[in-house]
Amino acid sequence: MSHLVGGMAVQKIRKDGAFCYRYRLADNFLQASIKRAGMMMPILVTAGDRPTVIAGHKRLHAARALKMKTVPVFAVKAMDRRDSFLLSLATNWKQNFPEIDRALALAMAVRELHFSEADTLRVIMPILGLPGDKDLLEFYQKIDQCPAPVKDLVADGHLPLRAMTFLLKFSKADQICFARKICGKAKLTSSQLLQAGEWLADLIRGTGKNLETILAENKVLEALDVRGMDPRTKADRLFAAIKRLRFPGYSQYLEAFEERRADILRDAKELRLEPVQGFEEPGFELHARVKTTAELDRLLQRISDKRSALNSLFEIVL
Repeated sequence: MSHLVGGMAVQKIRKDGAFCYRYRLADNFLQASIKRAGMMMPILVTAGDRPTVIAGHKRLHAARALKMKTVPVFAVKAMDRRDSFLLSLATNWKQNFPEIDRALALAMAVRELHFSEADTLRVIMPILGLPGDKDLLEFYQKIDQCPAPVKDLVADGHLPLRAMTFLLKFSKADQICFARKICGKAKLTSSQLLQAGEWLADLIRGTGKNLETILAENKVLEALDVRGMDPRTKADRLFAAIKRLRFPGYSQYLEAFEERRADILRDAKELRLEPVQGFEEPGFELHARVKTTAELDRLLQRISDKRSALNSLFEIVL
């Protein structure tokens, strides 16, 4: 049974988050909405002299930030803690749960409320918008065990969930280093994060050194300490530095190729010369766009004139 309480004193409601699975309570958009239009949905609390919030933790946090004296609430009679938790989840059913909140909710269900694995897969994961998959459950539980700097990146949207597949291979210290030294220095794209993470994991395995030592010994971050550098340039530089570290031979090949390509194309602007895409593919790709037979004749003549320089590209060893 429940009943609507028109206005309950904010200070009367307990501050503990017994059923709170929100990684962050602060929500500027929600706070602005409440300030503008008031709290349109009551907070769900337990009945009694010192009620506990079942659902509406973010609304209560916003009310406190706005220094509201009272808030509308629905009070429900005392129930089992696990039933209260399920009710808390159900009030947000089919909403777009942040991934970090999903991880926290699943960890709370298993670790604190002792739901069985079967009930977690069958009941809780579908409420959170997830398939009841055992491997996925283990994945989210591992995310919850990551250190705070990593979870902050996930919560802020700077680290996509799929990038966690490589990060979970790191030690806790390496996870923190990656969050602060890599993600904190430059905003890599999702694909760059995935690739760079896999390369760094290979280096950690291959050298037996921790990530901070690898970055320091190879001065990976030094090129980023340039005031006013464009964020995209910074990300590309960092990505290239990690790639050179992981594939030094291929990186030297690309540098030599670039030097000779610049000389070949100096007076042949209509040509485009690229290395073959792939780490072990020899040769190069030559592209050109011509509109007339006269342009084609001139192009063929230039290629003939550049034959020796083009042949030299085959001499670069991967």
